[in-house]
Amino acid sequence: MMRIFLIIFVLLTTPTFAQDVKPESKRFLATQACDPVIVMADVVMNRHKELPLFEGKGLQFSATDGRAYQSDMMFFVNQDTGSFSLVSLYPDGMACMVAVGRDFEPYTGSLGKIKDKQSELKPNE
Repeated sequence: MMRIFLIIFVLLTTPTFAQDVKPESKRFLATQACDPVIVMADVVMNRHKELPLFEGKGLQFSATDGRAYQSDMMFFVNQDTGSFSLVSLYPDGMACMVAVGRDFEPYTGSLGKIKDKQSELKPNE
């Protein structure tokens, strides 16, 4: 009986201990596959049947010297299979695969509220 109590106690209190641990900062040195834009477009759009969903401006940082490279970014998705790709498009005609994934689906969760620093300082009324 005591053993069951201890197991239940450990299972119930583990999330509490995990919340007290501060997350570590992460720094990744990653390799990105790069090809001429036409080759990358063939892989993403023809082989994986992904279509552009949105675009924007982005920065990629060099793993060797930390230098920032500005690029256009495009997010492609196959809504039937759930696969997706994030691609950087550079002015010199090259494209690099930043990330790929699966199980893409629209976000339906709560957006929550961002706390205002000033409201934290005001006493409750």
